[in-house]
Amino acid sequence: MLLEIKDVSKSYKSRYGKTLREVLRGTSLSLGLGEKIAIAGPSGSGKTTLLNLAGTLDFPDKGEIFFRERPLSGMNTAELAGFRNRKIGFVFQFHHLLPQLTLWENVLIPALPVNGDKKEIYKRAEELLLETGLWDIRHQKPGELSGGECQRTAVVRALVNGPSLLLADEPTGSLDSENADMLTKLLIRLGEKENLGMIVVTHSMDIASRMDRIYNLKDGRLEKTQ
Repeated sequence: MLLEIKDVSKSYKSRYGKTLREVLRGTSLSLGLGEKIAIAGPSGSGKTTLLNLAGTLDFPDKGEIFFRERPLSGMNTAELAGFRNRKIGFVFQFHHLLPQLTLWENVLIPALPVNGDKKEIYKRAEELLLETGLWDIRHQKPGELSGGECQRTAVVRALVNGPSLLLADEPTGSLDSENADMLTKLLIRLGEKENLGMIVVTHSMDIASRMDRIYNLKDGRLEKTQ
C-alpha cells in the first residue's frame, strides 16, 4: 500500500487551546500505486485539511499516516522536507509560479535541493514539457502564459522529481471548462504513465467521475460513493 490514513482526527483550536471546530473525526483512507481517488464535499468540510495531512503540510491530533508502511510521525523536520520533495507532488487551485522566473526555471525549482544527476533532471523536465505541449514556450514567464498553460506548468513542476504520490487540491478550479477538461485528461494520462497514486479534491463531479473511487467528506468522515 502506498498511503494509509488510519483513524485520523484534526481540530482547529483557539490561541488558548480551546477547540473551535473538529474537522476530521476518525477518518481512514487507503491508496495504492496507480490508484486515483476523488474527494468531494461542501466547502469547509475538511477536504484541504485531509490533503494537507496526507502531504505532511499539517499533522493530525490523533491517528497515524503511513507511507509504504512507514509512519510519517517518526520523521524529523529535515526528513519530512526531503520526503515531501522526493515522494509527493502538489498541485493547487492556483499555480503559484514565481512571476520573475521562466516556465523552465519554475519547473526546475523542486529539483534544486536534490543531489542527483542534473542532466537526468533536465532530461526529465524536457520530456514532461514535451508531453504537456509546453516545450516551445519554456522561456516565457507566467505573465505571458494563459491560465491553462500556467496550470500545466504547475503539474510538470509537481512531477519533475518523480514522486509516487500526487495530491491535487481543486486543480481545475480557476480554469474554464475547456482547459479544465484538458488538465483533467493530462493528470489521468500522466498518472497512468507514471503509475502515480493520486488524490484529487474537487467540487467537479465531472472530474470525480473519472477517478477510480469517489469519497464524500461529511461530518468529519469519508463516505464512499463510487
